[in-house]
Amino acid sequence: MPNGNRHVRRLLWEIGNAVRNTKSQFHGLYAGLVIRRGHKRAVVAVGHKLSDVVYSVLVNRRPYVDPTADYEAAMVKRDAPRWLRMLKEYGYSVSTAETTT
Repeated sequence: MPNGNRHVRRLLWEIGNAVRNTKSQFHGLYAGLVIRRGHKRAVVAVGHKLSDVVYSVLVNRRPYVDPTADYEAAMVKRDAPRWLRMLKEYGYSVSTAETTT
């Protein structure tokens, strides 16, 4: 086996292991498989799924969008302090109200 393939396999193994600590769709895949197949086989399956996704992203030239992630809320959470600071800088009175749902 050429060295390149071994490095890719090792990288996919590490990524599959890291998926356990995420809140992505791949964590759900791992959680479902680990019960039936065990840790090692679940990590390999997640690595294989990730390689399919990477291939698809590269071939289709489209960014990956995780269906379980709310990108808009993450962007607002990241940018809201800057928006509020700029409003204050321009002289607007700003009051924040946290809503709980």
